[in-house]
Amino acid sequence: MSRIKHVVDVDTPPSAAAYARERQRPVYGASRAEVARHNKRAMAEYGDRLAADSIRNAPQPAPPVGAHPPTPELTDAGDIGQAVIDLLRVDRIEAARTRCLSRIVEEERHQAEEASRAALDARIDEALTAAWSAAAKREKVPGLLDDIVRWDAHERITQDRLNIGKRLREAIDERAVLEAREAVRGALDEIDDAVLDEAHAALADAVQAHERLALAGVAVDADAGALVDAGDDGVLSALRLWRSAVARWSDVQAVRQWCAAALARGFVVSQGSVVVVPPPRKRSGEYLRHDDAQRHNGPQAEALTQGSGAWQGDAPSWLGQGSHEALRWWVGLDEHERPEPRGVADLDDVVGVVSA
Repeated sequence: MSRIKHVVDVDTPPSAAAYARERQRPVYGASRAEVARHNKRAMAEYGDRLAADSIRNAPQPAPPVGAHPPTPELTDAGDIGQAVIDLLRVDRIEAARTRCLSRIVEEERHQAEEASRAALDARIDEALTAAWSAAAKREKVPGLLDDIVRWDAHERITQDRLNIGKRLREAIDERAVLEAREAVRGALDEIDDAVLDEAHAALADAVQAHERLALAGVAVDADAGALVDAGDDGVLSALRLWRSAVARWSDVQAVRQWCAAALARGFVVSQGSVVVVPPPRKRSGEYLRHDDAQRHNGPQAEALTQGSGAWQGDAPSWLGQGSHEALRWWVGLDEHERPEPRGVADLDDVVGVVSA
């Protein structure tokens, strides 16, 4: 019976499994120090594998929540923005607030002087009474001037008067923001007329520019090369008209966003000016309640007026916030299919959505 010989191929490296079996094989004849080093190395490798598995299987943190876009400023909304400023006259509200605050400062200064004189008279009378009584009894007269000079000035004005001044300032600010909000509501119909007039004018310019460019075979978003290739002197002026229409439409939407934000969130006094309350900060975290997420992270009034919210009737939901894209979509429709622009008279519906 022949014996089977095991041939060792020295040219083929051992497999990873063979390495693993070799690491698990007991080390016979090794010293205690070698065994300890072997066990320590094996435990370290095991710990590294556990740590890697823990990192790999750990739940990934939620992506950070972006901020709401800021409320547009009327001063940046061109002619229509200035027209709304002239209608609201918030500067008069701010001027009235400033005059009331100045009156408080003047009265507080006068009262402080009166309180100081009254307290000083009372202090002098008290010190003089004590000194006079001692002198009449032929006793040592206590000090008069030194005690009065060292008297603490903060005792001359009571805390109640300071609290009244603080509450008056708060009441003045509350009145200013209330007046600003009522000014918006009171002028909403006039603002609506101005916004719609400007919107229709922008749309008319957009149609005129689109038709002129179409006759020359040029799109509204053509580049400089297409303008040169068209060989038409009127193309450049038509493109300028288109860009002007886009800018005017952007200003109209900025005014609508501002009015919606003012009606939804109201006003606040910030750095001496009456401004629209800014959008709330978005929140995140595993303990965030659903109603808080809706209130802080849901779309604000500004966003609800954009896109399809800028038009009456049906408008595609995919319509973005860009004015160029909005006008390009609108002029591309048949004349009888083009929706009417939306003003600001029905923004109470938007406010109701935000407040819900």
